Amino acid sequence: MKPTDDINELPWPKPATPSPEVTAAIRQHCTCDLAKKRGMSRYQRLIASLALSIGVFSLLAWVSRDHARIEGTFRSAVMGAVGWGIVMAAVLWMGLALPPGRRVSARVRLVLAVVTPVLFLAYMAHSAPWWSSFQQFSHGARAVHAVGCGMVGMLFSAVVSGGVLLLWRGTDPLTPGLTGALVGLVGGLAGGLTIGVACSSQEGWHACFSHGLGVLAFVAFGWAAGRRLLAP
Repeated sequence: MKPTDDINELPWPKPATPSPEVTAAIRQHCTCDLAKKRGMSRYQRLIASLALSIGVFSLLAWVSRDHARIEGTFRSAVMGAVGWGIVMAAVLWMGLALPPGRRVSARVRLVLAVVTPVLFLAYMAHSAPWWSSFQQFSHGARAVHAVGCGMVGMLFSAVVSGGVLLLWRGTDPLTPGLTGALVGLVGGLAGGLTIGVACSSQEGWHACFSHGLGVLAFVAFGWAAGRRLLAP
């Protein structure tokens, strides 16, 4: 047997234990700047998420309350927004407020993220008081107005989606992408409802494309952003 084989058979020496003085010095150095801090509870995050959505909607609704519209459409839009606000609260509760592992199944949440935007588009189409031809809608000043209105609506959706993502950052280790999609759904609905109340045009094509279509885009955005921001 070679001498090196004898060395390989020897037990690995255990590292020396630091003296009590060294241990105390290390502990003091590592903990001197620590302070007790408690993060927001899930109920506080839920309330803050709802307050952000309601605040954005209320602000623009108040500013645009005197815009010229077909009689009765402003009140109908506000009533519809109240109904969809309940849907948003339910999405936040099922998708975020309940702790990971105790939420409804991933399949149900996926169906919710896919079907709800379709239902919102159907609501926009059904509630439109009148429709022009697509040829009229897609050309000239109406097309320019539709693009501008859609961009404003997506801006409000981005504010709500981004704010809710930050409020719930690092809280979902299991399905962050799916939870992010639900956050995008909430933000898209908030932006669509907000611009739907503020906009003076209630024409059907305009409502569907400029007020409703952004919800689908923000579900996809939330899926991508949630995987980065909601995972611990």
